[in-house]
This record gives sequence, structure tokens and C-alpha cells, in this order.
Amino acid sequence: MSLFNITTRYIGCYGMNQVFSFIKRATIAAAACSMFVTSAFAVTVDHYKGSAEFKETPKRVVVLGNGSLDVLDRIGVQPVGAPHALLPPYLTQYKTSTTNTGSVSEPDFETIYTLKPDVIIAENRMLRVYDELNQIAPTVMFHVDNGQYWQDTQANWRMLGQLFDKEQEVETLIEETQAQLTAAADQVKEGQLNALMVMNNGNNVAMFNKGSRFSIIFDDFNFAESTSQNIAPVEGSHGNLISFEYISDAKPEVIFILDREQAIGRSAGKAQEMFNNPLVNSTPAAQSNKVVLLDPNAWYISGGGVTATQTMISDITSAL
Repeated sequence: MSLFNITTRYIGCYGMNQVFSFIKRATIAAAACSMFVTSAFAVTVDHYKGSAEFKETPKRVVVLGNGSLDVLDRIGVQPVGAPHALLPPYLTQYKTSTTNTGSVSEPDFETIYTLKPDVIIAENRMLRVYDELNQIAPTVMFHVDNGQYWQDTQANWRMLGQLFDKEQEVETLIEETQAQLTAAADQVKEGQLNALMVMNNGNNVAMFNKGSRFSIIFDDFNFAESTSQNIAPVEGSHGNLISFEYISDAKPEVIFILDREQAIGRSAGKAQEMFNNPLVNSTPAAQSNKVVLLDPNAWYISGGGVTATQTMISDITSAL
């Protein structure tokens, strides 16, 4: 029955004073009900920089990295802003469906402000400007720490699932990815393989081991570390610098190669040319065809994403 019909009925039975009192109580009750409904959608999410409270599911979303954009893509959340540079093929549609927010390392603050976001999702490269972003809108950190790739990645996915009321979708993605990762890790463990993870940076070659940015190879996929007993690496800003003599002396059974210059769009194919030399070709890895050129975008730019992580797993299994 409508409020008009109720009011008319009460006027006839009880008079105006009683009707006004009834309307007042009904209005208060409706307001209380509205407050309850609103609070039912309130959520507090924990992230690398603390916690953030949202009274309702964010509608206008600005995302500042490929990893988090990858997750939003898989759980059906459409952002209004995202970086357009260095997008992998499976995310290029966002060049037309979002406003460009700068690069994955340099945000366009003015553009982000004009988008009036309900939430900003920042990634590792934005850590230094977190406070400035948080002044524009509540900002959550999609952060993956060295040596904790899969642990942090799951936490990030769950954070976004909670924020956008997509928790079941996220749990399905985690189960699916965990199964793929476990299958690969079991194969590595059974084969008792050791590996060397290297990256070209200009003309330099760097090695990454446990506790490094690419520690997932050893911590989650169960490869043993291949190291030289006679040649020491030199500590660098992008991994520990090594020589091709180091690689030869380490005798790795598997070599994983990341072409950083291709990842950042500076060149393509340089790593393949650099590592095709007698010293590398003398290793057990080369002789058994276990030299793997990793997907540079998945490993270096879009890490932490769903498709990126599954691509990383595929790279590992290609050596098995």
C-alpha cells in the first residue's frame, strides 16, 4: 500500500495530529533503514601502506599499473583511467576505454585529479608518490615484495576482490593459478633441476637468486640455485652483475633469460643475440635445449596480474 493511501486512511480514522505523528515515525524508520543498507556495503581493506575504508563499492577507478589492471580485467571491473604505455596484448583494449594516466612509473597527477576517482590503485613503482596520490583520492597499494611474489600476489588479488565485491571470482582465480604453479613445481622437484636467472641491461648481464625480485623461480618453483664456485658476482642496482664466464662456470641445467630492454620498449631481440655465444652454449642448459627466453612484459612490467602470473608459469613449464 502506498504512503498516500495509508495517509488518507489514517486521516479518516484518527485525524491529522495522529497522521503527522505516524509520518514522522515512518520517515525516521526509513532513514534508519537507508543507513543500514548503506553500511552493509562498507568495507575496510588492508594493503601495503595501511588500510582504507570505503562506504560503498568504488565506481570511478583509476589504476596505475598493468598487474592490477590485469586483475580488474579478469574480475570484470572497468576503470576510468590507466597507463597506456607498455600494455601487453591482452590489455591493449584499455587504450580506447580509459583515459591515459601517464606511464607505469610517472603518474599524470592533473589527469588523475580531473577523473575524480573513488579509488586509486597504485603499484610498486608508485610507492614514492603514494602520499600525493592519497591526497587526490583513497589510494591502495598493489605491492609485491622481493622474495614473496606468490604470497603477495594472492593478498593483492584478495584485496581487490574484497574492494569490488568479487571475492568468489578471485578465489576461483587463485585456485586455478595455484594448481598450475603446483604442477610445475612438482615437476621441477622431481627432476631436481638447478637454474640460473639472468637479465640483460644494456651490455651488462645480471643474475638474480633467492630473495631477489625473481625469487619465485627458487622459492615457489623449487629450482635449486646454480652458482659459480670460482667467479664472484658484483652487486648492482638491477641484480648482481656477472660475466658469461660466470655462466659457463656455474654449469646451470636451466637458464632463464629476461630481456629488460624489450620489456621497457627500448629494443627487441638483443638478449637472444647476446646469449648465443660459446660460453653459454657450453652449459648443460644449452646442450639440453633448456635456455628459456622469458616473456619480458609478464616478468618485468605486468607482474602480479592474473594473466601475467599464468604466463610466467607457462615460461617455467617450457623448460620441463
